[in-house]
Amino acid sequence: MRAELADRRRSTIDFLQLLARATRQFRTYPSTSSLCTDAVETCHRAFLALGIDGPIALRVTSQHLLLDDEPIERDSVIEAELRHTLHGSRIGSIEFDRAVSSRDWTQFCALVAAARRSAPEATTFAERLMDAGVTTIVPRMTPRPEVLSFPDTPDATSRLIAFERTRQAAAIPGAPAQYLYPPDKGWVRLDPSVDDASISLIDLTLLAGDPGRLAGILARLVDDAIDESDSREPLCDRYNDVVTLIGAIEPHLGRTLMAKLARAVLDLDVDRRRTLLKKSILPHLLDGRAGGDAVLSEFPDVELADALGLLFDLEMASPQLLPLALDRLRLAPDRRARLMPLLDGGSGRSRSAPQDRWAAAGFDQRAKQLVQIDADVPRQFDDFAAFDLSIDEATRTALTEARSTIDATDALDVWMGSVVALVRLEASPGVVASLLDRMGPVLQGLVRNERWADATLWLARIAEIGAGVESTRPEIAAELRAALGRFCDRHVFLHMANLSGTDAGRTDIPLLFAALGPSIVSPWLNALASPSDRGAAMRLRSAMCQHAVEVGPAIAERLPSLRADVAVVAVNVLGFAGTGHEVAIAATVGGADEALDREALRALARIASPKAASLIASHIERGGRPQPVAEEALWRLPAPLARTHARALLCRREFIARWPQVAARLLERIAPGSADTELEPVLETLAPLRFHFWNPAMARVGAKARGLM
Repeated sequence: MRAELADRRRSTIDFLQLLARATRQFRTYPSTSSLCTDAVETCHRAFLALGIDGPIALRVTSQHLLLDDEPIERDSVIEAELRHTLHGSRIGSIEFDRAVSSRDWTQFCALVAAARRSAPEATTFAERLMDAGVTTIVPRMTPRPEVLSFPDTPDATSRLIAFERTRQAAAIPGAPAQYLYPPDKGWVRLDPSVDDASISLIDLTLLAGDPGRLAGILARLVDDAIDESDSREPLCDRYNDVVTLIGAIEPHLGRTLMAKLARAVLDLDVDRRRTLLKKSILPHLLDGRAGGDAVLSEFPDVELADALGLLFDLEMASPQLLPLALDRLRLAPDRRARLMPLLDGGSGRSRSAPQDRWAAAGFDQRAKQLVQIDADVPRQFDDFAAFDLSIDEATRTALTEARSTIDATDALDVWMGSVVALVRLEASPGVVASLLDRMGPVLQGLVRNERWADATLWLARIAEIGAGVESTRPEIAAELRAALGRFCDRHVFLHMANLSGTDAGRTDIPLLFAALGPSIVSPWLNALASPSDRGAAMRLRSAMCQHAVEVGPAIAERLPSLRADVAVVAVNVLGFAGTGHEVAIAATVGGADEALDREALRALARIASPKAASLIASHIERGGRPQPVAEEALWRLPAPLARTHARALLCRREFIARWPQVAARLLERIAPGSADTELEPVLETLAPLRFHFWNPAMARVGAKARGLM
């Protein structure tokens, strides 16, 4: 087997040499030259001769080109033509699919050759390859963080940042991070005197201090930087993000930043300001979202009247918008009284709109007449029979189109929509259960036919109804959860496992997990316990880890009854669920299975909460078989938390007396990373133990402590 792998690796390296030589030909001769075409054909034949089942994956570093995570032996052609060029184009890894064609090799070689002699461009190598129509060669770009320059932070700003971090930490529960921007984008502070290990977007908002500058920074984070020759305005493009960040700050400070944002909007030229008002600010005001009333209320009266006049240019314009907008602004009575003459006089209307399009057309008066009902006058509808209904050519065309639409309509979708609408309205749990029982086989039929998009749509609607009635009709919500559990049987689960390895699975699997939620846990655990289905369950483990917060409570509930080999995988998933499951995980430690002990303690270390750290320390103090694994898990915790619990253990005389070798190891690990003021009291307590000559192990602990003082 090893000889076969070595031969395959040697053949792959030979192919890469041919690919590098083909790239050199493209750099030297035109792409239509016979030298280039012959080199590509030779390269393609060598690739087909490999006989691989899957793609060839290469990783590109500054020093090596890695194949199967092992460096390729130094080769001048591969180094010069492939590794150096790919690394310079910011490619971290690249895959060659087995379906790659001669045309794909030609496009790839031409782009690699052009990359050596071209200046850095706004488009990446991956984008240029995609534009050339090549999908079988997939490069993955390395992240390119932004470097932002900030002057010295004033003390007042530092205090605001510290206060806001404390407030955010108290308000946000422990859960996976939700990114407003791609997680591989960020900024770097090149100042060794700053203690901050990271800066969040909230911190960045306070550091920038100016909404206009903040908008420019956010534009850079999405590779949308604005240079001097660009006619765009970052504030117009990133206004919604700026408002979102300001809205997350403490309200009093947020109002101050909203006032600055209003001044920044007023500083825009007239056309850009009106575009921003119509695109974002006025819709925010009408929808009652942040960034509407807070910004507009800071406008002077004349500018505010001009902004409100733009309501007549919005697509959803109606006569009721202006009163609604004034109510949403919550202006003081005296200011509203000053504003009304400006609006009535026309100075606040849009210059592109009529003076009053509804009043000019008599719309208001006519609308009132149509909806007015006089209760004293008896209504007669006989006159309606006198109208002559004639079917002209336009009517016939409309009826023909309606007939075609009915024929093209998916009857199944109509039926499912009707059932879901009845479930939403029905108050009887028995009726809801019967309706859902009729839907179950239909949904499973969609799965059998691999209509994942349709199945996900209806499952999401059922889950949405359950979430909406949880507080008002809990019995209906329970029936909906039970229906989702009945739907997700073994057959559906195996189809999901097969889907996870496809391109469609990257889109559909997260949607299915979001809809099914805890209902997926029972079939997943049953599959893990079955030898025939365990492979399918393991394919979905990464998806379970990604949605551990949703499925974690259901896994923790069944954890005590699981077999050891199943519990190992379940505990691994619980480690990604955040706080709340520490006790359930710790209860699995100390049984008959060593692998379960190791995985449970690693899961506690991954959670890294104070409760998890205490449980790890308790297993170190208790001793037994899990003790060495618990020591390893302790040092997987964040350094401050690990040192705190290590010091607590070293301060206990009974722990030193019972486990002196463990104490000596803890002392060796804690000493290099601790400040003198933290460790000095511990060392002073342990140093006298060096005189316990009747217990050599304890004496060695005391001698070690004395040597560290």
